[in-house]
Amino acid sequence: MNLVSARALAPLLTGWRDGGVAYSSLAGRIRLLALDGRVSAGTRLPAERELAAQLQVSRTTVTAAYAELREAGYLLSQRGSGSIVQLPFRVPGQTESQPGYLDFSKATLPAIPGIVPAAQLAVEQLPTYLADSGFDPVGIPALREALADRYTARGLPTTADQIMVSIGAQHAISLVARTIMARGDRALIENPTYPHALDSLKAAGARIVPVSVTAEGGWDEIGLEQAIQRTSPSLGYLMPDNHNPTGVSMSVDLKQRVLGLAARHGTTLIADETMAELGLDGAPALP
Repeated sequence: MNLVSARALAPLLTGWRDGGVAYSSLAGRIRLLALDGRVSAGTRLPAERELAAQLQVSRTTVTAAYAELREAGYLLSQRGSGSIVQLPFRVPGQTESQPGYLDFSKATLPAIPGIVPAAQLAVEQLPTYLADSGFDPVGIPALREALADRYTARGLPTTADQIMVSIGAQHAISLVARTIMARGDRALIENPTYPHALDSLKAAGARIVPVSVTAEGGWDEIGLEQAIQRTSPSLGYLMPDNHNPTGVSMSVDLKQRVLGLAARHGTTLIADETMAELGLDGAPALP
């Protein structure tokens, strides 16, 4: 379980005193940190007394803020375990979604119109494969060939036997992590990041090395370079193009520097390209 100290949390709370009721403003700021991933779910917050001393407020203020977060579903407090950050599964007192309610517990968009004809075409081709057992440990050959052709067209010569089709991104990340890392190895990961990638790395026994990414400034380049140099992580999980959730992309120069550092320090990089070809906000998609 991750622990954020009062000293580390205080700088992230900048501006919480700007107005309103003190405890409610503090709770709102912590809730924002949980929503944007700067304090990830599963992180233990500092004890009330420690945070109160760091912020130079009464313990009553922090106690009331924690209570408001528990009521809203953002905090789980257990005797002996402290107060653990979580994201609520539903609005308190609300069992079903209602019009006008935005569910921030998931980031899933409706299918684009092109999915319908693609699904119809797939159904038409399905009888070709019904005579087989349906079991293929690395994916249907035709799909692997199409994926290899796509990478080749983008400038990375690839053959079908170099492709393995997984049942999803989390499955692929978990397989790679368990293959490359031993328990206790360090794993570099962006913060914020795809939450299920973090789950997969933790399940593989990784010691997480976080590097900050923001929508305004992109990657903390100095922090990223120093993290690789100082910890020599076995694995690095990055989303260099159309990063989720910030939407920023690495410059070519930064990509080259990260690749060079990873090679020198024995770090295997996983580049998650789930969002890479979307071309967000008018930016050209990858070739």
